[in-house]
Amino acid sequence: MEIIPVGFESFGVRSQATFIQTNDILAIIDPSAALAPRRYGLPPHIIEVKQLLETFERIEELVRDAEYIIITHYHYDHHDPARFLDPSMYKGRTLLIKDFNSNINYSQKRRAHRFLSIAKEFARDVKVVDGASLNVGSTFIRFSTPLPHGRDARLGYVLSICISDSDRVMLYSSDIEGGASSEHFKLLEFCNPNIAIIDGPPSYLLNHAFMVDDMKKSINFLNKFIERNRGVLETLVLDHHIFRDLNYTSFVNLLRPLYRLRIVSAAEFAGREPKPLEALRRALYKMENRDGLDLLKRSARYVQYGELEED
Repeated sequence: MEIIPVGFESFGVRSQATFIQTNDILAIIDPSAALAPRRYGLPPHIIEVKQLLETFERIEELVRDAEYIIITHYHYDHHDPARFLDPSMYKGRTLLIKDFNSNINYSQKRRAHRFLSIAKEFARDVKVVDGASLNVGSTFIRFSTPLPHGRDARLGYVLSICISDSDRVMLYSSDIEGGASSEHFKLLEFCNPNIAIIDGPPSYLLNHAFMVDDMKKSINFLNKFIERNRGVLETLVLDHHIFRDLNYTSFVNLLRPLYRLRIVSAAEFAGREPKPLEALRRALYKMENRDGLDLLKRSARYVQYGELEED
């Protein structure tokens, strides 16, 4: 199994886009990316926008290579309803998607129907996969039942994914915010991976939208997850929400694996130097006082200010 991170916060954008290749399938999970409309009271810097556009170019290349397109939920950093990506790239592909009518909040439901009205014109097939599984040769894909996006269902529900082939097992958590809900403990029995891609908690929102008690629950979940997979889990890719915080490493230090475990960002997993551009936005403006809004508007097929991200 080959795992290729495509877009993550450690790459400079809000995303969890990941390409998977086994002997039997080519798949891309959550092929989209976004930027925070405001951070430190500032709009996206020109460097962030250029990185976003480069990420979309890479996503489109890989979508055209893939047979399966997996959508875990309908926030803009996980799906793109023709805002930046050409929807014709879905032609001949099979979409494996979260249910757009059940276990979904109003915002995601509206966006899901917009996305599907576009994608259905091109996709070969569209399958709702909540709690389902798929077997292709020696590759087995399991989808979790819907799990809360964070500590509760205010932001909706997401799917997690377990992919196994003849040599590796991978878990992709989607947006569980580090496992801040008791519902996320279902993942302890759902998948026993060698490699896990998990979005850490949004610690940059601590004492605002994310409380100290939520952080404690996330730390507890991740330590339980690590212990549950002792002897099996080799690499934990911890990124997405957690990498919006410049103090990322201080959170990692709270995890206490009792065995040799590699804990890395997606960039480090890919052999790249991390560049958390959103967390560095204030510093970027000090170097060059230039926003990227004009470039963003010129480059988008369709976008409204305030619709750059969702969570």
